[in-house]
Amino acid sequence: HALKDITLTFPDQGMVYIVGKSGSGKSTLLNVIGGIDKYDSGQLIIENNVITDEGYLEKDIIDTAKFSRSDFNSYRNSYIGFIFQEFNVIKGLTVYQNVALSLELQKKSVKENHQNILDIIEKVGLLGKENRRINELSGGERQRVAIARALAKETPIIVADEPTGNLDSESADEVMRILSEIAKDKLVIIVTHNIEQVEQYATRLIKMHDGKILEDKKLVEPKVEDEDVSREFKDITVEN
Repeated sequence: HALKDITLTFPDQGMVYIVGKSGSGKSTLLNVIGGIDKYDSGQLIIENNVITDEGYLEKDIIDTAKFSRSDFNSYRNSYIGFIFQEFNVIKGLTVYQNVALSLELQKKSVKENHQNILDIIEKVGLLGKENRRINELSGGERQRVAIARALAKETPIIVADEPTGNLDSESADEVMRILSEIAKDKLVIIVTHNIEQVEQYATRLIKMHDGKILEDKKLVEPKVEDEDVSREFKDITVEN
């Protein structure tokens, strides 16, 4: 098994680290959460608070067990912002165009969101470089473009797979600082083998080995307005 009997509940906010040696299952778990990999058994449940047209607060519960490929596409587009180790930004486009692409894929008007795009670029410290092409940026700056692109989707969850793996220590610290700020308003889940970064930034640490959870502990209690809002993963199993 790549994953075996994984049961986790995530809050609405916070910076969660998933750590473990190569082959421990941490990236597979992240891919299941992100809807990239399908699970063979178990449940992946998304639970949100919504306000009805009548003004009542209700639970919107989404069980992904019977999701089609199209459903998972919509899930990734609506709920998940991705940040990868290899950046996955488009070198032939400018910083602005890379961020705007997220909106275009959601069929949102780039023109109407022009100021919002600039605000996001400023948030990751790249204002003034919005017209530069990716090949004119450093590795740390490229990763910040990837973060900006994920933020532009306005999803409640950001998942990052080794986001500092290809960066020098100074750039890595800057990226982690930005992600820790984002985690005050969103759920940020990060896979890494660099446990040294955990103590400074993480609110929760999950250690994995051979597809199972070895340890799951809170390091800092995240400030969550509603403790009932959660993302649940029950008895998740992925077979090799």
